[in-house]
Amino acid sequence: MPDCGRIVEIRSSRTAGEWSLIVTTRPMFMLDHFNTLLKRALPAGVDVRAGAPPGTILLTSGRPEQFESTRLFLELLRGSVTIDDEAVMSHAMGLHWFADIKERSQLGDLVERAKDYGQSNPSEPEAVEQVRNATLSWLAAHPVIRSVDAVAAIPGTKPKDFDLPAALADAIGGRLGLRRLWLRSRNQRPQKGQSGSTMSSARSLGAMMNADRDAFGRRVLLVDDIYRSGNTMMAGLTALRRAGATAVICLALTKTARDCNGLPAGVDNWPDELPETLEVEGFDVPFC
Repeated sequence: MPDCGRIVEIRSSRTAGEWSLIVTTRPMFMLDHFNTLLKRALPAGVDVRAGAPPGTILLTSGRPEQFESTRLFLELLRGSVTIDDEAVMSHAMGLHWFADIKERSQLGDLVERAKDYGQSNPSEPEAVEQVRNATLSWLAAHPVIRSVDAVAAIPGTKPKDFDLPAALADAIGGRLGLRRLWLRSRNQRPQKGQSGSTMSSARSLGAMMNADRDAFGRRVLLVDDIYRSGNTMMAGLTALRRAGATAVICLALTKTARDCNGLPAGVDNWPDELPETLEVEGFDVPFC
């Protein structure tokens, strides 16, 4: 199972000529991953290095116009789950459920209502709309998303009247003007608890999916509803790479805590999973 973590604290200071942000991450073993992620995501004018005390990351810049966009991105990661897998970056917008109180999170409950579980438990259109808007709001604050030029969804293992990941990929592609790519399952269900590493499992599972030939040379955003062990997401990533995709960024709506090393299952210090408003005016968040 993959390692997971999140930003738990953000402190800032500003002077006439420079601003700084000090970021604390948990768990400690995810510090290097966050350091690499921030260096990839933030523009050249933002310096990213180890902070003091140990276990923190220091971000500094002499360009005041970069402060607010950088802070917004860090706040996005504070409310999300960051996953260390084989993708360029992998995120889940929130935790799916809290093990200590045996309840779903707000976002987890919304995802369950949006999913199609058949005639006895069909998808709720209102929940789908809320999930769509929350996803578009989340993407608007992520600078790396602006570098992708295609979007794909993890295919379902069974035919459904409504496919939530596919609907999200359609909405994202339409809003951002991305090429819509298709992954097709060979109707083999990934085995839960499959032995071996996530990547070795992904290689075998990748043979169960075919990727659109238009993936060649593209940077792809790969979306799914729930990220569990990571095997299915990595299978999609493997299929896209085999089709020639140059980079894959993964985004799930929620992450299950029990399938992630380092991710706390409790509710302490978790921010609200949904943004204050679900209305999305456009992707105009400046990132200088």
